[in-house]
Amino acid sequence: MKIDRAVLGAANAGGAADIRFGLSWEGVWKNDVNCDGVWAFAKFRVKDGNWRHVTLGAASAVEFDGTDRSPAGFSAGSAAEAGLWVPGSKKGFFVFRTRGRGPVRLENAVFAWDYRKDGVKESDLKETEIRLFGLEMVHVPEGKFYLGDPQGPKGPDNCFYTYPDNGAYLVASENEITMDAREGCLYCNRVPPRPESSRDETPFVIPGAFPKGFKSFWCMKYGLNTRNYADFLNTLTRRQQQARVTSDISGDRIENYYVMSGTKAETQRQPIVCPRTGNGTDVPVKFYTSAPERACNCLSWVDVAAYGAWAALRPITELEFEKACRGTAQPVAGEYAWGSTRIGRVDAFAGADGSGAETKIPVTGVVNCAYEGGIAPYHKAEWKEPKNPGFEGPVSNGLFSRTRHAGVPSRENDGATFYGIMEMSGNLWEPIVTVGNPKGRLYTGEHGDGSLDADGYADVKSWPDRTATGAGMRGATWESDPRYLTLAIREVANFPRPVRGTKSGCRLGF
Repeated sequence: MKIDRAVLGAANAGGAADIRFGLSWEGVWKNDVNCDGVWAFAKFRVKDGNWRHVTLGAASAVEFDGTDRSPAGFSAGSAAEAGLWVPGSKKGFFVFRTRGRGPVRLENAVFAWDYRKDGVKESDLKETEIRLFGLEMVHVPEGKFYLGDPQGPKGPDNCFYTYPDNGAYLVASENEITMDAREGCLYCNRVPPRPESSRDETPFVIPGAFPKGFKSFWCMKYGLNTRNYADFLNTLTRRQQQARVTSDISGDRIENYYVMSGTKAETQRQPIVCPRTGNGTDVPVKFYTSAPERACNCLSWVDVAAYGAWAALRPITELEFEKACRGTAQPVAGEYAWGSTRIGRVDAFAGADGSGAETKIPVTGVVNCAYEGGIAPYHKAEWKEPKNPGFEGPVSNGLFSRTRHAGVPSRENDGATFYGIMEMSGNLWEPIVTVGNPKGRLYTGEHGDGSLDADGYADVKSWPDRTATGAGMRGATWESDPRYLTLAIREVANFPRPVRGTKSGCRLGF
């Protein structure tokens, strides 16, 4: 997906300023099930000041319904097959296809900025810079779905099921759910004694306000890539940047210039760097990446929350994670995110690493996931050599769907979920809000407003805080054994990551 430079126009008669832009992306669809889209949001700075979030001039009059709902002052420009929808927060907008499938190219599209709401004077507009950002998203429609595994207590570790052994649990509304060892209730097969799955003794209630996946939501199509994170860093103050990287960047000379791993050389395929010298001590540092489309690792929950608040998005819950993967399909015992039990590891790839144009190797059979790329801690006693030596780190987003292998169904080939979301099993841990901790269950789905505090942290009331209590992980990693990649496994669903791990990524929702 590519966004052309945003151009700020003069103030219009309605008291807003027009911002014109172009946008293009491939593989776009709108079908009878759902659609994908782009979450677009903008930042501005006046006279080389700090970057701040743009508040839009209007919102769409109705909830998202797959049709063009461009409010006054907004237009998809020349793309007759595209539509816009602006949520009530007015912190960004969605661009999507209203029909059919194929690439989309917007030219001379426009949105309205309520610059006065953001404290900008009309006289300052000529000295104001605008940057537009975008993330590919997928719409997950409202509807019932099954949670957990049909094998119940014999299923993947710590999975959800209907007590006592009645298979997967049907989520039929956003009403509160009782988790208890009682006929017909939601249950987890190790509650207690497995604190990484759930801290609480049952019974407890998942409140009605906790997002359960029944109601529609948007989910990032891919995990955050290193270009996304470098772009984020490049809009922060020096003080905020320091909180969002691992290396000490306080001086003019930065020794460990691979800033996310805090090293002098690339480690586990984390490529974000800064200049070694010439950084000053008070102005923001400039960050770069040599592999822009590679999934971004070395992130903590605190980084995920910060990016989410900055982008005016929100974390997804572990129930939404399962809905995004399984959709309305019947549950399959031991299935992966693509709805089957067939899995094939990528051993290498052809093409420029991290470019987004690489193709997977092997070139035949099922190749739909990155896993067993090193020796996981739980295998160190038994393995002397990795099964896939030299491949220790995440792959680029969308790698598996770029080529099709004969005889492999498209969803299984691509490693895609029911709704077309990619890489939800393997590659990097998926951060989620858990039901296995009381603090997690306080989450209400509140969105960020585009801002961080002066220290570079998110400050959204109902989100898990800097300790990450209430957060966890699903989906497993490039290092994991295949059994840890199954959709229903919850082994670390209540395992908070307040510090950076080389196998943790970022995926958010709206």
